[in-house]
Amino acid sequence: MSDVIGQLLQDNNMPDTPTARAIYRKMLERDDDTQVYAVPWQGLTDNEYQQILIQHDGAGLLAFYNLVEAKLKEKNT
Repeated sequence: MSDVIGQLLQDNNMPDTPTARAIYRKMLERDDDTQVYAVPWQGLTDNEYQQILIQHDGAGLLAFYNLVEAKLKEKNT
């Protein structure tokens, strides 16, 4: 099963950590017919970071963090 978990982690661009392995192990051990789908994480491109910086020049580090977080949530929902 560990080879399957490793492949799932790699296919979904997930870090290979004990917690991630435990989550996938639990999913694979399920006895019901529920299907679990993992969506790969969508990060920001360099261009998207630049656009945020240009649009909000001088907004401060906390504001920048909040803008980046909002953009990531938008891409991953």
